Amino acid sequence: MLVKYASKEAALILAGDIGGTNARFGCYAEHERLAGTELRTGDYATGEELLIAALSALGCGTPDACCLAVAGPVLGDEAALTNAPIGFSSRTVAAATRARRVALVNDLVALGTAVANLPNDEFEQFGGKSNSSGAKGVIAAGTGLGMGIVVDGKCLPSEGGHARVAPVGAFERELLAATESEIQRGGAADGGRGGGPGGIVAWEHYLSGRGLEALHRAVSTVWGATPEQIDAHAITQRGLDVSDPICHTTLETWTGMLATASGGLAVTALTLGGIYLAGSIPLAVAELLRGAAFRRRFEDAAWAAGFLHDMPVYLVADPLAGLEGARIVARAAVA
Repeated sequence: MLVKYASKEAALILAGDIGGTNARFGCYAEHERLAGTELRTGDYATGEELLIAALSALGCGTPDACCLAVAGPVLGDEAALTNAPIGFSSRTVAAATRARRVALVNDLVALGTAVANLPNDEFEQFGGKSNSSGAKGVIAAGTGLGMGIVVDGKCLPSEGGHARVAPVGAFERELLAATESEIQRGGAADGGRGGGPGGIVAWEHYLSGRGLEALHRAVSTVWGATPEQIDAHAITQRGLDVSDPICHTTLETWTGMLATASGGLAVTALTLGGIYLAGSIPLAVAELLRGAAFRRRFEDAAWAAGFLHDMPVYLVADPLAGLEGARIVARAAVA
């Protein structure tokens, strides 16, 4: 998919927001996007091949600076996707783009940078009172699960998605037991991670695309039904139109767990500036996030945390917010 915009004389910026499923790229002059393209990450064997295809589609020439936001760990000059077998290095990116400045950041750092620099009226608010000061928390649920903390305009990456799930109530404890058993047997819920002898279930085992499927299998098991082999998109669609009680319960449970995870991040980082939810799944289930059940579960997520009542929760509705954050990082490199 390619989108072209009017050109402008200014420093040329190449930005990329690269996830396990989709990779979005944009070419910018100052704040204006000259061209944009979206590619399927899995169609490319290496990060270099993906980048070359993006440059060809954009057709913007040689950038002054480039920032790639990658959904995975960034260690020094190397970045690797968690949910796809490709990676990037500053050296190969510089060689492919001929950019004078290259930055590799975690995708949550880019998203957090956008949250730090965009006004709150850019986001949909779910309860609480707006507060422009204080730390902010970011949770992105898509192919995987990412968390970050924004402090003084800078985003600190977090591995909070790898913390143990905190179930609420007897039903969720049963679901957790079912998934733990699946992991111990080496089942699909483990996703090749190697859950270990304890069969650890982390937030990402549920609060992601594959996690939604794992949760659906757990609900089926607890209800005594044979799990149907359907993907996250089908679960979401059937759950939202209430045509399938297992899918609907899966979505309601998923949304409740997202509220608990959000509240946990909020009290851990004291995010008085609010929690920001992003990613393809929160966007798909936005109508459930708007409900009283989500807000109630968020406020009940921690002990002695009455401040959660006033803490705002926002939905990052723009799927290009991470790309905008990458642009801001790259622009700072040539400022």
